[in-house]
Amino acid sequence: MVTASTLDITKLSDRGLLILDAAQTLFYQQGFDETSLAMIITKTGGSRRSIYNEFGNKQGLLMAVIQRQVTVQTATLTSINRDVSAKTALNQVCFKFVKGMLSPELMSLFRLVVQQVVKFPELGEMIYQKGPMTGILPLADYLQWLTEQKLLKIENCHFSAQMLIEMAKGPLHTRSLLLPNKEVTDEEISQQVEQAVELFLNAHHL
Repeated sequence: MVTASTLDITKLSDRGLLILDAAQTLFYQQGFDETSLAMIITKTGGSRRSIYNEFGNKQGLLMAVIQRQVTVQTATLTSINRDVSAKTALNQVCFKFVKGMLSPELMSLFRLVVQQVVKFPELGEMIYQKGPMTGILPLADYLQWLTEQKLLKIENCHFSAQMLIEMAKGPLHTRSLLLPNKEVTDEEISQQVEQAVELFLNAHHL
């Protein structure tokens, strides 16, 4: 049987993807504890066996929802343009990342994880490993390249990449969590990201 630790969302069947979509919607709308397998089956058809075969159990479904969203979000850091100035490149990649973080889907996911991580600590471990530890590597590699080109002076590129992302998320992330009905505009994201990048570049200037 599939377990949370062996789940690979890239190998899901078409029915598995359908189940995953339905589970994500229900988890976000109803909460994890309030969503039953029967509710998911009502949306997708099939049977409990389909869920068990693809995901192991309801916790496996939650792990799959998180795994997919984290994969999509970290992918925003993979395309960094090295043909433009560091300031432009960092503004571009940080804007994409923050816009994704502040999307309704990611905000819903964050709230869901906060509710469940005490009961299922492996959720937090998976996010930490796939996000801050490995998902950040393309940005860290870019910072290393900037250092090698003698454009910036950075001693620990992995740590600095994490700090840049945290600054870029800034107060807007907290505001979105606490005030979900207050829309964040692209202009607000751009302004916050530009300030974060400016601070970062000034701190690492040669």
